[in-house]
Amino acid sequence: MLKLLGAILIIGASGALGLSARQGLRMRIAAIDSFLKALSRIESEITYRLTPCDELIALLAGENDPYAAPVFQDMAERLTHNDGLSLSYKWSRALREAGPACGLREEELGILCDAGSFLGRYDSEQQRHSLRLTAARLSAVRDEAAEDLKTKGGLYRACGLTLGILAVIVLL
Repeated sequence: MLKLLGAILIIGASGALGLSARQGLRMRIAAIDSFLKALSRIESEITYRLTPCDELIALLAGENDPYAAPVFQDMAERLTHNDGLSLSYKWSRALREAGPACGLREEELGILCDAGSFLGRYDSEQQRHSLRLTAARLSAVRDEAAEDLKTKGGLYRACGLTLGILAVIVLL
């Protein structure tokens, strides 16, 4: 009886690890989608309303997006401190610290950190152009992540269960 229970626990734990890896891919895609939407909102606000960056970040921080809002809340918090640090530095720092918990990986973080280097520095047309380039780069990464989910998602689930079964066979 104990062997059967142990076998079930091993297979269940291995299957859960596989499902967790698959869920990580889904979370990454959802986070990228959230930041693509945020970039679009930033572009619209800068182009049509000429909203200052600090107000824009506060606006994005107040939205209900579970992926992007925590990062923008961290940015908004940093912008309230008058410590002489640039918007670009605070933008990058908030992304690097809060981004991984939201599902972003190093590639997306690098692209989004690059966006902080031109926000608030140039005229609205140049910012709009740069935001579109950033969104295009981020969209390409999203397409790669979606392809990974499509090709590797089922593999992660199956490998987790298979390795669990294999471990049980070896231990018996």
